[in-house]
Amino acid sequence: MTRSIPDWFKINEEATSQIMMRISASVTASDMVLQVRSSSMLAYWFVLDTLLLANQANRDGMHANALALTRQCVEAISVIELGVCGHPDAEAALLRWESDGLTPGKLRVWLQANLWSNYGSGLWNEPWSTFMREFAGAVQPYAHYSRGLAQWQLRLHRLSDTNEPGADMHAVIEMRPRAYDEQKATRITLFHALLAYVLGRIWLAANPRDVEFGVLMARLGTALGKSRYLDGHETNWGQQFWATVWERGGGTVLE
Repeated sequence: MTRSIPDWFKINEEATSQIMMRISASVTASDMVLQVRSSSMLAYWFVLDTLLLANQANRDGMHANALALTRQCVEAISVIELGVCGHPDAEAALLRWESDGLTPGKLRVWLQANLWSNYGSGLWNEPWSTFMREFAGAVQPYAHYSRGLAQWQLRLHRLSDTNEPGADMHAVIEMRPRAYDEQKATRITLFHALLAYVLGRIWLAANPRDVEFGVLMARLGTALGKSRYLDGHETNWGQQFWATVWERGGGTVLE
C-alpha cells in the first residue's frame, strides 16, 4: 500500500530553504561589537551542520544518535535568536552568554521576558513561551545516554493490543545495530521541521512586514499542529518525544 506524504513534510520542503536563507542573511549582517559579532553566525552554522549529520544518521537507522544531535540544536537556536531579534539589549545578553554568565536555561528566561510575548501563539493556541518551554523540556532528557534514548535504537515491528481491560500487550521488537524504524525516522524528520519552524517564526517576529513569508509560516505551523504525532494538548509534550507511539489495535505508523 502506498502511504500518502503528510502535508507538513511537503510544506517543510518548500519552507526550509526560505527560512535558512533569511536567517543566514540576518546573522551575517550583524553590527554587534566584535567580541560577539560572529556568535549567532557560528550558532547558525552549527545548526546546519548538526541537522545534516542528524539527517544522515536518521536515514541510516541511527535514530538515537539523530535525536541526541537534534537536541543540541535547541540551545544553539537561542543564540541565533539573540542575533536576529533586533532587541536593544540583545547584544548585552549575548556578551553575557559569551562570557559564560548566561546559561542556556537563563538565556531562555531572558528571551521569554524580553521577546516571546510578542511572538503570538505556538502550534496551537498556547503562548509562544509555553510552546518553547515544553519543546525544550521534551528534548532535554536526550542530552545524555539514558534508558529513554536507548529505546530509540529499537525497531518495533508490531504490537498486539486486545483493548480488553487488564490484558497484556505483546510487541515484536528488532534489536541490532542501525535497526531502521520507519516511524522513528518520520518522527525525527518532524522534529527537524519543528526546528525550522521555530527559526522561521523567530525571523518573522523581527521582520513582520514579510507578509508572503508569514503566510508560509502559518501554513507550516498549521500542518505540523495537525500531525497525528503531535496530538496538541491531549498529552504533555514529554510524551510527544516517547520512543514509540501507537494506536489501539497495534498500528505504529501514523502521519
